[in-house]
Amino acid sequence: MASSSSTGVMASSSSSAAAAAEACIYDVFLSFRGEDTRHSFTDHLYHRLKRAGIHTFRDDEELPRGQELKPEIERAIKASKASIVVLSENYATSTWCLDELLLILKQRRECNHFVLPVFCHVEPTNVRNQTGSFALEVKPSSRWTYHNVDLWKRALMEVANLSGFTLSGHETGILKKVVDTIYNKLGPKDVHLPINITGMSTRYEEITSWLDQSNLEFLAIYGMGGSGKSTLAKYIYDSNQKSFEYVSFIENIGSRSKGTNYLLKLQEKLIKDIYGGKKRKIPAVSRGTCMVEALQMKRALIVLDDVVGQSQLDTLLGTSGKINPQSKIIITSREKLELPCWRCQKYEMKLLNDDESLELLCRHAFRSKIPMAGFEELVLQAIQYCEGNPLALEVLGSSMSNNTTINYWRSQLNLLEKDIHSGIQSVLIRSYMALPYNTQKELFLHIACFFIGKDVDYVIEILEPDYSAISGIQTLVNRCLLSVSPNKKLMMHRLLQEMGKNIVRQESTKFPAKRSRVWLSNDSYKILSKGEGSEKIEGLALDMKMLSKENSALKSSYLKTDTFKKMVNLKLLQLNFAEFKGSYKHVSEELRWLCWLGFHIKIVPADLCMGNLVAVDMSYSNLEVFEPPTVDILSLKIINLKDSHNLIEIRNITRIPNLETDSVINSHHY
Repeated sequence: MASSSSTGVMASSSSSAAAAAEACIYDVFLSFRGEDTRHSFTDHLYHRLKRAGIHTFRDDEELPRGQELKPEIERAIKASKASIVVLSENYATSTWCLDELLLILKQRRECNHFVLPVFCHVEPTNVRNQTGSFALEVKPSSRWTYHNVDLWKRALMEVANLSGFTLSGHETGILKKVVDTIYNKLGPKDVHLPINITGMSTRYEEITSWLDQSNLEFLAIYGMGGSGKSTLAKYIYDSNQKSFEYVSFIENIGSRSKGTNYLLKLQEKLIKDIYGGKKRKIPAVSRGTCMVEALQMKRALIVLDDVVGQSQLDTLLGTSGKINPQSKIIITSREKLELPCWRCQKYEMKLLNDDESLELLCRHAFRSKIPMAGFEELVLQAIQYCEGNPLALEVLGSSMSNNTTINYWRSQLNLLEKDIHSGIQSVLIRSYMALPYNTQKELFLHIACFFIGKDVDYVIEILEPDYSAISGIQTLVNRCLLSVSPNKKLMMHRLLQEMGKNIVRQESTKFPAKRSRVWLSNDSYKILSKGEGSEKIEGLALDMKMLSKENSALKSSYLKTDTFKKMVNLKLLQLNFAEFKGSYKHVSEELRWLCWLGFHIKIVPADLCMGNLVAVDMSYSNLEVFEPPTVDILSLKIINLKDSHNLIEIRNITRIPNLETDSVINSHHY
């Protein structure tokens, strides 16, 4: 700062070269005359240095006239690698500034301290020759003595002879040159990134060409929660911010979206980052949007992290479509945003491969790139569970780092079969909670519990009537909660599936019968065998063949149909190789999907209500005759009787007028 000091401090400051060479904690010390440039050039320079990652000391306080140089100013100069001396009109009228300059030049001579002068609306010759406002004369004062004036003149001549920059007009170009000079002189700065940087350089290489394309201003990085989108954006930002005049990184936009006036606060931060200086108050969001649109003529690197929805982006940046072609804006989001007004490259975040997953997990668990001896198989199990999600690998690795015993690891991995770590759940569930309709949330839970691996068209037929599955599935895909494989199978990341199941599990942590969906065969068997069903249950799955393999002591006995009596809202029922006795009138009239592989009866029970069924799958059944009820079933579209080798006849198929022609029904039997 443009501070003041007595020459007495000069003597104390030269006590030893060793003290002057103390470890540097600042990159740059700013020397300036406060009344000239504090709120103009120096302020802008300080923020530009800060944005470039250059640690800069600037004294923000005006010192009372007559006060000696503060000890922290002297320490800051000694603890800086370089100084920028902003020589302005009134710089030489301050003994504080002149004493500061003496200290700076002493550091230059003794400690290889780099000094860069900036002549701010003054001529270097005036500084060198001490003319104009830089003329120094002895005065009747304890400070303006012959000895001090002679020292100051020598200092002004010395600094004026150094290579520097002269500011006479617009400051933008000079600011960039000053920052570049300091950056290059101090050497490349390390980019400080978190430990989960594993794999980011590879993904950066895949999109680095975007930075050089003038026809693509936007990069939209999308993917599931915890996949490393923000980390990649930060990696790009830190690696390239020096190349831009203005930079701004606005993080965690999604988590701020519930606060009051959050859009105003985001706009204020963006404008402050680009314009510099103090935060500007914005009266309304619409006014803020106009101000942000005006920024887009500047050459900037901007990161908008965790954007939720197109409208949020439009509010932040406007919809004019105008932007400096040399600017770059990176958006991270959990959904595939459409950017009709902008030229954009989209990048789907790739999850880590097995080698990268191994390294990341081990870094957090063992502080090493490889597992401890004896933990190889356990680490492999953890990697398989995480399926390449960096957040999950980091959370699990960290959670198990405090106890590196094999029994502890086994216990923790067994727990993951029943529950999901809250650190993973809390991140993933945000995508679920952000779904715009409750119907879409219900659709997600049904798919997570019952339909992963099923044909997408098949699932749409079943769930469309109640959940608008055509649009709903597209929304889930766009929100990175679901994907469709090339062969049209519904796919979901294991952790998203576990997150969905945990949401259902929380409906009743101890009593599965009080949950809306029951997908574990063991839970379903207990409910059916004990008659514990409830009106809460909408979907239930039981695989007796698999259950028998897991529990050889399980008795192969008939279950009773009256256990369905309480399940009045049951819509989805999957019973594989399960045998029942009793009247089927108790099965819910709301049933949409009946998947009963290995159906054990020779004919379809006449009292089974099929009025709302959309799909019936009785593959591998013992059916000899398939005949629908006497009334037409308008909703039924799909029947699958594959490998029902005892099937002799299908009767009255005309009672199913909307049966699809490609439905697998062993058509040669009718």
